[in-house]
Amino acid sequence: MKQKLFLDVGIDKIDAKYKLEEKKTKAFKTTHYVVSKENKRVIKKAIGDYYTILFSYENLLTKKTSLTKEVERILKCFLKQYQKTKKVLIVGIGNKDVLGDALGVLTTDKVIATNQYQDFLTIPKVALFNPSVTDKTGINSFKLIEMVVNDLKPDLIIMIDSLATKSEEYLNSAIEINDVGIIPGSALNSAKEITYKTFNIPVLSVGVPLCLDLNKKFYTSVFINEVINSSSNIIAEALNNVFIK
Repeated sequence: MKQKLFLDVGIDKIDAKYKLEEKKTKAFKTTHYVVSKENKRVIKKAIGDYYTILFSYENLLTKKTSLTKEVERILKCFLKQYQKTKKVLIVGIGNKDVLGDALGVLTTDKVIATNQYQDFLTIPKVALFNPSVTDKTGINSFKLIEMVVNDLKPDLIIMIDSLATKSEEYLNSAIEINDVGIIPGSALNSAKEITYKTFNIPVLSVGVPLCLDLNKKFYTSVFINEVINSSSNIIAEALNNVFIK
């Protein structure tokens, strides 16, 4: 796996003073917290605004409507902070041929693109891009994304990617949404981060921990097919509801 690890310190262990919201329902638990210069060493995450939705495997399959509405709510919370989102670029990071790394591509395949309509739209224009991985294209993912961003000039970038975690508690059981950004292909020395500073554009990241990292060896579960299918459906439907309806 190429991306930064999912939260390892445990959400319940984060000091209450850093939590802005904690929401519990029968279907999930959402924690909204901020990582600052002061608590960065404790939480061990990049500085930014984070929402983490925790749920059981059973609820992932049976409470899709509730989870979709929660992802939608969180996305709207972020969008309220931005001055404009008339054009949105949604990027699916990863390798569709490797299940543990296929979330981004499988999700964007289910999102509706509207950027091709030029004259009559009153909703945001949504463009989709799957840069694949360097091993397949021979081109660093950052370079491909940079070319698309420079040509499209979006107001917002949303990155969707599979995550890795060192905690079995979070494997297949969480959706994380933050405004921190991401490093596509970070296993490569030439990898560059995509954050607000990169293009002076807000960047949201949406991820699901699909691999367990144990001493640099990565494992998935026997349920990964169901998990990635349900997760991609939930995230894609939430994105469609936010930008199309």
